[in-house]
Amino acid sequence: MQDKKFSQRLRSVISHISALPTLPVVASRVMELLHNPQTPVQKIADVICSDQSLTTAVLKLVNSSYYGFPRQISTVKHALVILGFNEIRNITFTISVLRSFPPTKNSPSFNYRDFWKHSLGCAVAARMLAKFFRYRVSGKVFVAALVHDIGKILLSQYARDLFEKVMQEVSSRNISFYQAEKNVLGVTHAEIGGWLAHQWNFPQEIEEVIKFHHFPSEARINPPLCAVVHLSDVLVRMRAVGWSGDGEVFYPHPGVWRILQSLRPDLDSSHLDYFNALLEEEIERAKPLFNIIG
Repeated sequence: MQDKKFSQRLRSVISHISALPTLPVVASRVMELLHNPQTPVQKIADVICSDQSLTTAVLKLVNSSYYGFPRQISTVKHALVILGFNEIRNITFTISVLRSFPPTKNSPSFNYRDFWKHSLGCAVAARMLAKFFRYRVSGKVFVAALVHDIGKILLSQYARDLFEKVMQEVSSRNISFYQAEKNVLGVTHAEIGGWLAHQWNFPQEIEEVIKFHHFPSEARINPPLCAVVHLSDVLVRMRAVGWSGDGEVFYPHPGVWRILQSLRPDLDSSHLDYFNALLEEEIERAKPLFNIIG
């Protein structure tokens, strides 16, 4: 009965969304191609180059100080060879998602540019953590962290009336965005974002991260992926990188350390200060990446 009531509440919220945003064709196609490690480099390059403005943006970033190559990279194919499939996918996907939800539509209660700064900060932090844990799916980590809060932006741009009610609840009661959603809507951005990820045919692992990034212990398909994204969100909030709708700074969910000990048995909460110091350096180095936001 509880599941039925939840489904009804979710359908009620979704019915307020005026038009479902679509993932740009190039980004969707690149995601598909990169699922197959045997895909020829030229085929991926051709897909990206079919969008000239995307090509220009990709080449501008790969030639920035973020990567620090001594020689100019003049073609997408060359960039793919030098940086690898995962890195080019991350860049392409980031640019494409920002196009779907432009950071220029600020409302009185929500700053989209700061929201995307938070999201990209989480992606940078998640990749940093993946390297620390020697996690084998670091490419998925970046994408999952970038879109973990996609439900918030969907609400803000496609169900503005409901979103403003949530923001009023955050402001008037000084509570978290998550709790305000529960109070006002009966569902959260995590569940709404999971629905969008399903509509966009995202991998099930990423859909799960979006649904459970607040409670990684509930993940069943890939708990470590969910835990890494959760921890990246905590770290970025601690460093106040961007803003995601409230000023809450929380500590990692207790189950996170247990999940991540499968990757590093010596891990515990004492590593939090170490990760914070690492992230400060990583955010500074990633400044050219943040220029994508504008």
